[in-house]
Amino acid sequence: MKNILTIAGYDPTSGAGITRDTDTFFSFGFHGISVPTCTVMQGPKGVIEVRPTPQDQFSRMLGMINDDLRIDGVKVGVVYDQRYVDEISKFLRKQTGIPVIVDPVFAAKNKKRLITEEGMRRLVGSVFPAAHIVTPNIEEASVLMGKKIGSVQEMKAAAKMLVGSGIKAVIIKGGHLKGEPTDILYDGKRFIEWRKKRIGRVIHGTGCSFSSSVLCCLVAGYPVNEAFIAAQEHTDRLLRESYRIDADGYYYMSSGITNSKAAQKWEVISGLRMASKRLLQLNCIELVPEVQMNMGYAITNAGGVEDIAAFPGRIGKRGGSIYLRGDPEFGASSHVARLILTYMRHYPYMRACVNIRYDKDILAKAKERNMHIAFFDRKKEPSKVKGAEGKSLDYLVDRVLRRVASPPDIIYDKGDIGREPIIRLFARNPLELTEKMEMIRP
Repeated sequence: MKNILTIAGYDPTSGAGITRDTDTFFSFGFHGISVPTCTVMQGPKGVIEVRPTPQDQFSRMLGMINDDLRIDGVKVGVVYDQRYVDEISKFLRKQTGIPVIVDPVFAAKNKKRLITEEGMRRLVGSVFPAAHIVTPNIEEASVLMGKKIGSVQEMKAAAKMLVGSGIKAVIIKGGHLKGEPTDILYDGKRFIEWRKKRIGRVIHGTGCSFSSSVLCCLVAGYPVNEAFIAAQEHTDRLLRESYRIDADGYYYMSSGITNSKAAQKWEVISGLRMASKRLLQLNCIELVPEVQMNMGYAITNAGGVEDIAAFPGRIGKRGGSIYLRGDPEFGASSHVARLILTYMRHYPYMRACVNIRYDKDILAKAKERNMHIAFFDRKKEPSKVKGAEGKSLDYLVDRVLRRVASPPDIIYDKGDIGREPIIRLFARNPLELTEKMEMIRP
């Protein structure tokens, strides 16, 4: 296992600094180690105060790592002041032949200073030369250049000057540019530009996640240009998946959450594919209702229809056989998805549902098997619910689940004018659904 070290600030909300860096390291398959230079007291609305780590404690942590651990890469973020810079500089002199990324964080989004003037001067003089890549944003590059940078051409000129001063490679992040955000890489020989669409939200920790991603790619053996491209693609995905931890503050991002969601989605699709094979074997056409059948399966903590997969075009019958029109897809059935979302609000581990034909014999079989059966009467729907598109079943299922003491296997109704009676079967996963279907088929 390769070990990557981050030396940076600690953000108690895990939006930036060492928690964001280690989240990235682990998500790329590396072990993350962290040494905090300071605690940046902040919440989703910005930095309130900065408190340095006791100097002797910081020195002992770095010494322990130097003596006891092999380090395969180092990321340097918030350094606070010159005392920490000097310790970091001494530490890096002993770490030879490994990639080092310096993300020179000078101020928080709300302009709270995160480094002293003397700390900045020493960072540039003693730590920058040890770095493989320095990754300032456009505002930090402006501070380093002593003049405002406001265009891609000015970013390129600044990158040339920084590399000319002894830095091996520079990435300048242009998220604060007017118009289209553009990042540039300069390795002393050529420029690579990465343009992206602006996301209309203020996201916390983007610089930390990006620079840590670059470092992970370098540790994995990528050349600098390929590390830049791969980290951009990874960060773009994180930006799209960003989320809030409060009602109106900054958005947050996480490699761990994003990767976990992607892995869960693969497991959900795999589960539905296995269930579809079992359905074809069972060939239970007698369970298919007039409106046809669909089966849905949600990821853990599903938040919307987009987190639930089902079969596009539903599951029908052709001749004497079950017929599936295609592979399962996320968002393929809002109807089944809403049922699952409603159910999961009460029983989050019950993540799968299939609708089947209403038949007294089917219900009788379910009773014989000691299944928990619940009923709702569609004729008792309030008129305001009955007339609201997509709200009717959500309301009725919620009403049932509020009155029962344990999760029902079946929730059924006898229909209403223009609405077919339906049995809805629920389970933890699709294979459990098919087992229940086999148990109750007439």
